[in-house]
Amino acid sequence: MLLILPVSYEIETSLTPKRVARKIDGEIVEHFPTVNIMSTGKFMKKYRNETVFYGRRSSQTEFQIFHHQAKKRDGGTTGFYGKIEKTENGSKISGKFRKPLYTYIFGILWTLIIAVIALMLVALEEITGAACFGALWLAGMFFMFWDNKKKFLKAYLDTFLKAEETAEQDGL
Repeated sequence: MLLILPVSYEIETSLTPKRVARKIDGEIVEHFPTVNIMSTGKFMKKYRNETVFYGRRSSQTEFQIFHHQAKKRDGGTTGFYGKIEKTENGSKISGKFRKPLYTYIFGILWTLIIAVIALMLVALEEITGAACFGALWLAGMFFMFWDNKKKFLKAYLDTFLKAEETAEQDGL
């Protein structure tokens, strides 16, 4: 169950919100993951041999960042859904690491279909079949919701903001 719950994350930087937004625009490849398999397939094919961070800013203060690893088809992975807030010393980025909405919808559909089949098998007194469908449900949920993208996104947010701060302090 912990794989499904969004995880909050905050980081503060001395950069202004406008500079953070420009840095995000300049560093990531603009693409927003959708349910459209064709769009995701084209994007994955274009960056087949490259590891990239992609996403978009949906407004002046809100953005999404995802990680694509070279030679992988990882369209429904965990992303960072964040917003930029102005503070006294610069800005604060806060948000959540979570899956795209369509992954949760597919997980619900998967659960309902497997539950109906398993309940029919229990009604027919086929306990072994129901247990097999229970194991199939568990495996499906694991493959839908497990990935290690959170650590890549967290490291990216930390390093890309810290590098800019050091360059700014050095006068570059």
